[in-house]
Amino acid sequence: MKRVLFALLLGSSTLTAALPGAESLAKLITKQFDTNSDDLIDAGEWQTGIAESFSKLDANNDGLIKPEESENLKEDIAEESGDIAATLIVALIQQVLSALDSDGDKAVSRKEYDELSLTIFGRLDADKNNSLTLAELSELPVKLITK
Repeated sequence: MKRVLFALLLGSSTLTAALPGAESLAKLITKQFDTNSDDLIDAGEWQTGIAESFSKLDANNDGLIKPEESENLKEDIAEESGDIAATLIVALIQQVLSALDSDGDKAVSRKEYDELSLTIFGRLDADKNNSLTLAELSELPVKLITK
């Protein structure tokens, strides 16, 4: 499945809307980060959500997120979105984590995670209004890979 995902991502940067699981991932992020329930993620909500999500992803609390740790999310995501969506979302999360691994050690440190969070917000905020819509969040996997 990862090869298919990578082929899709490398084949076209305009493929965002068709990227399997991207909208489900965006909905999951919105549900977790949107604390004022306005269906937008502002910069403050993004920072808070990013900080909290590191702790959730770092299952063994060693200060590093490894790809296999994201597998721990699958059961919770499946309860809400179903097994197929959970598999796609976890695959996308793993792709996002891979993009955050700036030193290539197959793990994302807290420093790597925090340093790139503002950059990611800026890339996603297409209309530069300091908030992210569901459509903008749906572009997360592609925007990370097509730097």
